[in-house]
Amino acid sequence: MKNENAADAPASASPSAFHPRPASQNVKADLVSKGTEVTASATANYAVDKDISADVTVNEKGDVKATLSHAGAVEGLKTTVSGEPANAAKTLKIANAYLSGDFGVKADVSGVLGAPKADVSLLYNAGDFQVGAEAAVSAKGIGAYALAAQTKMDDVVAAVILADKLDTVKASAVLKLDGATSAAAEATYKIKSGDLKLAAGAAAKLDSGHTARLVLSSAGHAQCTYSGEVAKGLQGTACAQVDRALKYKYGLQFNYKM
Repeated sequence: MKNENAADAPASASPSAFHPRPASQNVKADLVSKGTEVTASATANYAVDKDISADVTVNEKGDVKATLSHAGAVEGLKTTVSGEPANAAKTLKIANAYLSGDFGVKADVSGVLGAPKADVSLLYNAGDFQVGAEAAVSAKGIGAYALAAQTKMDDVVAAVILADKLDTVKASAVLKLDGATSAAAEATYKIKSGDLKLAAGAAAKLDSGHTARLVLSSAGHAQCTYSGEVAKGLQGTACAQVDRALKYKYGLQFNYKM
């Protein structure tokens, strides 16, 4: 669930995934409530053949977004073109993901018909250790950039990210306590300002198959999330956050897939 009103749980940070998503034929509906604000969308997916798939998404405002993906022209390469037909000049985007063995490259180009900007990321997998880098490139040169590294040691996954042009250091660790429970901690440090933020949390998969998560932060926020299958094909997620002044925010999300 992506809830803009609540902070994300601390998690092992890693570079973007590069594996292409298999095409399928289905219809999916999403309903999101952030407090009293409700949004909805429906997405239809159609597999033209094993290498080509198309998605069409319509939201509650009637905005239409179309996506066409093609894989197989070059082994390991997947290209996706997306945009809103009514506003193609601003929304047209071309994404390329290439995976060869333990090396991956991803390049997303937006503003194709205006001022192009490319978000480029690289990933190398060395078994239990991965490293990555990403940068935003435009006609003005290189903008934001970041470096990341992740490793797995027994039941612990640890990661370090240098972001915001290397001004932000983010370190995180996830410990698998048992087959159904994990704990995580994260520290974020701003080098120039000296600001330090801490967060810790735990997640558990219940006997019902549902998942519960609790996160506490040094800012005085507590967030809890509960998710699971409400009915056949219908996934639901509830999220709430409260601060030390007892001000709260909440959200609900439902995903139905046929």
